Amino acid sequence: MTDRNTDVLGRFSTPIWVGRVKEHEQLNKSLLKYINEIRKKDPQGTKKSNILGWHSPDFDLKDESIKNFFDKISPMIKDVTKDMMWDLEKFAVKILSCWSIVNNKFASNAGHIHANSLISSAYYVSVNKDSGKIIFDDPRPGATIKKGPYTNITKWNEGNVTVEPENGLLVMFPSYLVHHVQPNMSDQERVIISFNIDVSNK
Repeated sequence: MTDRNTDVLGRFSTPIWVGRVKEHEQLNKSLLKYINEIRKKDPQGTKKSNILGWHSPDFDLKDESIKNFFDKISPMIKDVTKDMMWDLEKFAVKILSCWSIVNNKFASNAGHIHANSLISSAYYVSVNKDSGKIIFDDPRPGATIKKGPYTNITKWNEGNVTVEPENGLLVMFPSYLVHHVQPNMSDQERVIISFNIDVSNK
């Protein structure tokens, strides 16, 4: 028995997938080498959401280090396709782009979305607890107009969602979801890889 008088219909949900790559140490070592090689050739990088940090040009998706990375995380991407019920008989998953962001001390990333893709991501190559958390904003503008006097934060009333970075952690989310990164308050560089996913006709 329950003392409830109503049923709650959970709708308009926003998925955020979080998983940790097993035995990621060697993978991250290889990725860090690849990133540092690009950074050495292009120390200026490009300017997007990065504030003080370095944003790489797009990766070569045919590079062995990057191909190995996607091989490792393919089961996690498959989870996304299943949860989203994508029709993979008629369509194929496509990696649109992949890049790195390196934030030195005090560097951060302004709030932004990833237009023209379905799913975006952050994979943590080298971070610690003070490197800067990723924060996702509530995608419903109307829900932020007024807040009630909550006694506790639950899935029904939370606004921003924060994910603590960990080495080997992969976070995937709808590309429409506004997200930003807190300033890196450690002396260690915060190194991540991001990529965008879409689908294309077979």
